[in-house]
Amino acid sequence: MSFRQGACVVTGSEDACVHFFDVGRSARATVNTLQGHGHAVLAVAFNCDESLLASSDAAGTVIVWRRQHA
Repeated sequence: MSFRQGACVVTGSEDACVHFFDVGRSARATVNTLQGHGHAVLAVAFNCDESLLASSDAAGTVIVWRRQHA
């Protein structure tokens, strides 16, 4: 699934998680959730090849997540 092709949306949330949504699904659109922040996630950003995702929260914590292929 590629985020650049518009198949997925990634967002931060007040529940301190990063959520991945498949825009092609009408039901159960959440496909993954990353937990690790202690405060609301305010920003998310991918690098150019989508191998890394950075997220930052309201306390200023930044987490860099590495994409692992199955």
